[in-house]
Amino acid sequence: MSIEVRHITKTFAGHAAVRDVSLSVPSGQLVALLGPSGSGKTTLLRIIAGLEQPDPGSGPVLFCGKDVAGQHARYRRVGFVFQHYALFKHMTVFQNVAFGLTVRPRRTRPAPEAIRAKVRDLLALIQLENMADRYPSQLSGGQRQRVALARALAVEPRVLLLDEPFGALDARVRQELRQWLRRLHNEIHVTSLLVTHDQEEALEVADRVVVMNEGQIEQVGSPEEVFHQPATEFVMNFLGNVNLFHGRVERGRVVFGTMVLPVSVDDKADGQPARMFVRPHDLEVRTADAGGTGLRATVVRVQSAGPGVRLELSGPDGQPIQVDVSHREFQKMSLEVGDEVFVLPHKPRVFLGGQSGE
Repeated sequence: MSIEVRHITKTFAGHAAVRDVSLSVPSGQLVALLGPSGSGKTTLLRIIAGLEQPDPGSGPVLFCGKDVAGQHARYRRVGFVFQHYALFKHMTVFQNVAFGLTVRPRRTRPAPEAIRAKVRDLLALIQLENMADRYPSQLSGGQRQRVALARALAVEPRVLLLDEPFGALDARVRQELRQWLRRLHNEIHVTSLLVTHDQEEALEVADRVVVMNEGQIEQVGSPEEVFHQPATEFVMNFLGNVNLFHGRVERGRVVFGTMVLPVSVDDKADGQPARMFVRPHDLEVRTADAGGTGLRATVVRVQSAGPGVRLELSGPDGQPIQVDVSHREFQKMSLEVGDEVFVLPHKPRVFLGGQSGE
C-alpha cells in the first residue's frame, strides 16, 4: 500500500505545524520521519492516519492512488502504535491483541476460533506466546510495546504508523526493540511510517529517512544518503556529532585558520563567510604538520573507554574539536593531555554565505 501526500499544510492557532509538505512512500517500505520536537512529524503522521484534517486548500492524501482525505480514520485501515502503549489494563495480553477484532460489526467480525488463531499467530510473531494470560502490569516496558504492536497488526492494517514507539523505554531496551522491529518488518512488509527524534533509531531501522524541520522536509533519502550526503546545514548538524569551523572565501579558496581547502567555489564568492562541517571520525590527527595546512590544536581530554578513542581538542581560538580515532591509531601517536597536534579534515561539507533559513 503506497502513501502519498501533496502540498499538505496544517495550522494551529496561526502557527503552521506543517507547511506545504509533499511526500511519497512506496508500498512495503519502512520510512522514518525524523526531526526535533516541533518539526511537524507527528502532525503529518496524524493527518495520514485521519486523526487530523489538513487546512482547506491542501492537496490529497492518497492510499494506493485513492484520495482518503475525506475518509474517517476508522475506514482507512491504519494501525497506530503510540509511545505510551495505551493497553487496556483490565485485559490480558490475549484480550488486548484480540480487541480490534472483537469490536468489529457482527457482519465483519471473524468467528471466535478464527480470532483465537489470529491472536496465537501474532503472539508467536512478537515472541510472547507464553504470556497470553498476563496483564500489562505484569510485563516489562518492551513487552508491553510489542503487545501494542501486535494489537495494531491484528486488524490487518494497510498502513502501520508508529509515533515515537520506543521513546519511553531505556536505551538498552530501545536498541533491542529497534532490531526486533526491523526483523519483523522484513517478515510482514506492511507499509510503515515511524516518527522519531532519535537519529540512531531512524538510521538503523528505516529503508528511507525523511528529515523534517520547522514544518518542512529538509531531505529524503536512504540512511546512507542523509548521513553521508546531507543536502542542508540542518541535516548535517542534526544527524550525529559534527564539528563546525568558521572561515571565509579567499581568491577562490576556502580558508579556515591555517587550513586551506581545495574546494571549487565561484570567484564571485570571494569574501563570503564559509562554514565547514566535519564529523569526528572524518578528522585526521597528526603530531607534526607535514603539509603546513593543518589546524593547530591542543589535547584537553582523552576518552578511551569503548570501541574507539574520543579526543577532545582545543583549537587556536579555544574552539572545542572532537576527533574519533581507533585504539591502534591512538597508541601509535602516544598522545597525552596538553600535547600539540594538527588536525586535517576528510569529507568536509562546506556551505557559503548566510546560514540556511536566513
